Amino acid sequence: MLCENDHAPHELLVETCADWNGLSWGTLAYRRSFARRGLARFADEPNYRLRYAALFDPQAEPELVERLSHDTNRLVRHHAAADPRLPRPRLVELLGEHGMPRAAARNNPALPAELTHQLLDVAGVDR
Repeated sequence: MLCENDHAPHELLVETCADWNGLSWGTLAYRRSFARRGLARFADEPNYRLRYAALFDPQAEPELVERLSHDTNRLVRHHAAADPRLPRPRLVELLGEHGMPRAAARNNPALPAELTHQLLDVAGVDR
């Protein structure tokens, strides 16, 4: 319940996100005080929730986002696929048959408009 407070400390939110098994653990990442510089340090942690948290670092480099788009955990891969810092070649790769096309196309604001129009044409959506 402490994490529901708008003034909950960042460290508490991260620790709870990593270890708490309640149904709403994932919502903690969207609390006002969760996203902070330095979360990228968790990118190599065995705990997939901490690797997920690494993507909330506003200064995470595109190379880190790309690396996490190959993560063994689906949640981490999905979140990385929707990250606008994901390099364009990897974004396009994720749109392919063996990628995560729904996550990449639906959520990523970095998807080029021209490619978006091509995808809509392939899907048969009228302009």
